[in-house]
Amino acid sequence: MKTILRTGISVAMLSLLAACGGGNETENRPKQVSASVDFDKDGVTGWTGSSSDYTPETAPTNVVFEQRTLPAPLTGKGYLVGGTNRSDDLFLFVKKQFSGLAKNTTYNINFTLKFASNAQTGCMGVGGAQGEAVWVFAGATATEPKAVTVNNAIRMNIDRGNQAEGGKEAQVIGNIANGQACGTAVSYASKTLKNDKAQKVTTDANGAVWIILGIDSGFEAYSQVFLQSIQLDAIPATL
Repeated sequence: MKTILRTGISVAMLSLLAACGGGNETENRPKQVSASVDFDKDGVTGWTGSSSDYTPETAPTNVVFEQRTLPAPLTGKGYLVGGTNRSDDLFLFVKKQFSGLAKNTTYNINFTLKFASNAQTGCMGVGGAQGEAVWVFAGATATEPKAVTVNNAIRMNIDRGNQAEGGKEAQVIGNIANGQACGTAVSYASKTLKNDKAQKVTTDANGAVWIILGIDSGFEAYSQVFLQSIQLDAIPATL
């Protein structure tokens, strides 16, 4: 399901500032678009999840993508993304297409992602740390991100990088370690991450882009996060 952006409507994208008409060249230039998704209030309609970076023999188990109530002491609901890594390199991602931007236009997008995690900081685990070895990705692309089969392995069809390294169409913005010291009482805590550099993306002929969020695990066990909100700021590259 594609979200069509309209000024003043509180949907996944809250405000559309891009000009569609006007009487002079300045008014016709693409403008900055600010957007916000609250997975508690807005839900997960139109978002879909999938996984990649494994073979049929090492396919993940316990994979889940759904809206659920946040664990105590947090309140509200979040978008649960989780699964057991059996390949030493599991990528779990969710995606959604947004339209209403200027057509065939390059934007620089900044992400502010809030999520909840129970992975404590400084704890070692099988294959890697349960927090620091599970990296958080955010990206944007005109091409729909998909998991495809390549030489008997499930891979992404876009250049999103891998584990601690980002790619052309997605980047690492941090990890899921929640700041609680290893060995203390385990509980969920919210964490907010931002990208260090803007993600460049060129919209398609309809003025649409796909947003992709995910976690890439080097921790060879079960990992999960509750996505709480995502703020997007898209600035035309010409500004």
